[in-house]
Amino acid sequence: MKQINPTALIKIITMLAVLSVMVACGSVETAPTPAAEVPVQGLATAAVAPAATADLSGSYPPPPTGELQPSEPYPGSGQVFIPPTFTPESSYPPAAPADETFQEPRFRFDQPVSAVATSITGQAPPNTPLAIMDITYNGAVLGTGNSDDSGRFSIPVSGMIEGNRIGLTVGALAAGQTLEQMAESYFPYRGEGFMNLPNLGIFFDTTIVSP
Repeated sequence: MKQINPTALIKIITMLAVLSVMVACGSVETAPTPAAEVPVQGLATAAVAPAATADLSGSYPPPPTGELQPSEPYPGSGQVFIPPTFTPESSYPPAAPADETFQEPRFRFDQPVSAVATSITGQAPPNTPLAIMDITYNGAVLGTGNSDDSGRFSIPVSGMIEGNRIGLTVGALAAGQTLEQMAESYFPYRGEGFMNLPNLGIFFDTTIVSP
């Protein structure tokens, strides 16, 4: 049997140890694993590429590109901040409305107006045809008459009901006069109980019938 040279044996052992260390540290490149061949119907074979690995070395979010410009200070250099001013649309308290003007003699019932009365007295512009109507009962006529030269009137009435509101209106239009023209001409003479009720009439004074 041939004897092995001790020096050669030591060299072989040393080389094996170095190779083992290199393999453990990954310094030795290993041959890539060939792609597995997967049979595909109608084709000979198809190569399946190894799965790609994500590159996680980058940071998220990515760093901005370009140079960041510093923002301008507020207010700017040499500027003085001036707060906005508020201008009210109207003064407070609101101005008092202008005094209304009336002409005499105004339409007016003499008070009180009783449910047992057989006539109603009052005043209106002179020589005006008048009608007294029950507003609560949809304008039922209670009596008609005229004011005299001084504007006083006394009109016989019937059917007065306690608690109902009655109204004094113009009983007839002048020849060629429209309702709008009549209302405009008598409006300065309106009384404190003036009411303009659509589909019912214009009442230049109104009052509630007392017991």
